[in-house]
Amino acid sequence: MAPDSYDQLLEAVAPFMKAGRKTGKTRKAHRATPASRDDSGAIRAWAKEAGYTVSDRGRVPAEIREAYAKAH
Repeated sequence: MAPDSYDQLLEAVAPFMKAGRKTGKTRKAHRATPASRDDSGAIRAWAKEAGYTVSDRGRVPAEIREAYAKAH
């Protein structure tokens, strides 16, 4: 990349860089641990028995986790 084109690129991207926000290590994302996966299975089984509609895969909704916590 020639120096001129690099400068043009920086100039074109500058408004987005100013408006953007940092991501990555500054935000802590929830990562499923083996224990939380085991809990999810138990929560899903309980939710189905209790009449909740819950999928077999993916994240268990917070309201179902809260109801499970109150019941146990």
